[in-house]
Amino acid sequence: MRVSLVIDWLQKLEGRMPSIRAALGMTLVSVLLWGFSPIATRYMVGIGDGGLAPVAFMGLCYGAAAVLLSPALLLTRGWTSRDWFTGALSGVIGITGYNFPAAIGQQTVSAGLTGLLDASEPLLILVFASIALRKAPSPLTIFSVIIGLFGVMLLAHGTGPAFGTPRGIILVLTGAALWSLYCVLVTPLISRRGALPTTAVTLFFGALPMVLFGAPKIPGLVMSMSLVQWLVSFAIICGNAVVAMLFWNAGSAVLGAQRAGWFLYLLPLVSLLGGAALLGEPLSWIELLGGATVLFSVFLAHL
Repeated sequence: MRVSLVIDWLQKLEGRMPSIRAALGMTLVSVLLWGFSPIATRYMVGIGDGGLAPVAFMGLCYGAAAVLLSPALLLTRGWTSRDWFTGALSGVIGITGYNFPAAIGQQTVSAGLTGLLDASEPLLILVFASIALRKAPSPLTIFSVIIGLFGVMLLAHGTGPAFGTPRGIILVLTGAALWSLYCVLVTPLISRRGALPTTAVTLFFGALPMVLFGAPKIPGLVMSMSLVQWLVSFAIICGNAVVAMLFWNAGSAVLGAQRAGWFLYLLPLVSLLGGAALLGEPLSWIELLGGATVLFSVFLAHL
């Protein structure tokens, strides 16, 4: 009886698909949350910063997020074997595939450079979506890509100390590529089965490898973390892993992978503004021009 009540409540929470305006807002919120992720992750795992074991830390955060969303797994009744396979594959590719290499890479790659490297995701999503749909992008879409990349180049002037080793850069770029592939793979499943159960499934299968690989170090990590580190972890768990993932999946189901992907150009802009607000880093007209250019490319992509 209680299980059925929980399922009824979750189904009401899932509700109908959000409107275009709501989808745009949810996608924007998710990117704003993710924009601060490189700063938080770098603080926790960076060599010379928190120095925590990266895989164990990601396993702790995403394992906790999977537990938080586990009640939504009750909504998977009626899923086919194809749905489960797509959800599991998407979770491993997107959640494990992004966070595993990115966290290791950020031991030696600055938060600013990570934000710039992640800004390659809209272009990669465009490529993967074109391959999946067997359809070339429109001239306006290509023009939007060029404008967005130009804006990111301008932003590169003001994202803080952009240092990184070749190995670290390759790992961060690998994570960005796998996340882009996730965005294309998971969108049809969300459209069929809903954002809430799909997010729960992808988080479960995506967190599982990181929990297993990080298990030997997780107990020691839990015992050694300071209060500030726990607060940052809580922000990553609730903000990045739960709210941002859920909002992104719900928004991309309405907008499509390509249109939602354009918001990822805002990642370095958020990092830049966050650095100015939180770290007192100065802003120049070049950075402001780059931010305006990025916003213009996002606007063009949604015409």
